[in-house]
Amino acid sequence: MKIITDENKIEDILTRGTEDIIEKESLKKRLLSGKQLNIKLGIDPTGPKIHLGRATILMKLRDFQDLGHNIILIIGNFTALIGDASDKDAMRRALTEKEIKENLKDYLNQIGKILDIKKVQVKYNKDWLGKLKSEELIQLSMNFTAQQMIQRRNFKERWDEGKPIGLHELMYPLLQGYDSVVIKSDVEIGGFDQLFNLKAGRILQRVFNQEPQDVMTLKMIYGLDGRKMSTSWGNVINILDDPIDMFGKLMTLNDDLIIDYFESCTRIPMIQIEEIKKSLKNKEVNPKEIKKSLAKEIVTIFHNSKEAQKAQEEFEQVFEDKKLPTEIEEVKIEKGGYNTQELLVKLSLAKSKSEAKRLIDQGGVKIINNSNIEVIKTETIEVEKGMIVQVGKRNFRKII
Repeated sequence: MKIITDENKIEDILTRGTEDIIEKESLKKRLLSGKQLNIKLGIDPTGPKIHLGRATILMKLRDFQDLGHNIILIIGNFTALIGDASDKDAMRRALTEKEIKENLKDYLNQIGKILDIKKVQVKYNKDWLGKLKSEELIQLSMNFTAQQMIQRRNFKERWDEGKPIGLHELMYPLLQGYDSVVIKSDVEIGGFDQLFNLKAGRILQRVFNQEPQDVMTLKMIYGLDGRKMSTSWGNVINILDDPIDMFGKLMTLNDDLIIDYFESCTRIPMIQIEEIKKSLKNKEVNPKEIKKSLAKEIVTIFHNSKEAQKAQEEFEQVFEDKKLPTEIEEVKIEKGGYNTQELLVKLSLAKSKSEAKRLIDQGGVKIINNSNIEVIKTETIEVEKGMIVQVGKRNFRKII
């Protein structure tokens, strides 16, 4: 396959959404050489769904793939038994093999929304890590010091706060680094908080007389609550989200995240994004309208333009024209008196009674019945056929 060495495309890969590159000049030279490179990404299947934070890394891989390079996806069915502590301020619960298998079921289908999966080499690191002998593991660990591990920001903070650090957690960077040796990685990509792990691969490759991989980390994608996007915090936009739901979530983003999302979550030309940035800064456009364009672009990427247009129309109908959604999920429930908290859980409008109580206390629960809208604050509620229950701005259920 012909390798594309267009300097403008290479510069875009090196700069768009990137946080760190080690070594940038080395990577640029490799990309200009015309040689097909092994581009590595390791993914631990810690959950069944891929969110935008992870999708941005896959999109960067697609950029490399479009230049003709070889994408090697390492599924961490061994390392997931440990858990990557790179972004954790407490010991991470290790996954069971059953959980890993369950999470993997639809992983490649989701990845295929971004990568040309037929051209991706998929490998499972249990195939080699599960065969390492104790002696080999000890020899690998001799290339690192306890001080190196403890000086990592999150480990240091936990150490200073007296929080436990498991010995197994210290093994994770070593094992991820050994993955790079096995597949002879030229470039490894990861999140901004994985730099230490990626550099471990460079250390071990030198030990095994391999050319050390160049590493690239990408900027953090903030979730709906302003923290790092994480499934455990429930602030994610999943790439399998319904188009209408995805559009609605994107419209709740803080205005100061618009440009970051354009840069990392779309492939709109950077020159166009700079124009949008300038317009926002000079207050020449309404951020809400720009956010609509962003949401439409992202929904188009993971669904299609028709669904994106429909999602925008639905959003405008509900939030701007103050009308009910075109489609409302119907739930069959017998009429009669219900505890309000229990009803919200039964309708899947709250995950628990405590969450339901919080929503009620905040005035976030409404009943729509024959065009009458009532904010619900009572402990019990009388359910009738045809009644619509609304929680927040975007969640509706119709009783049938």
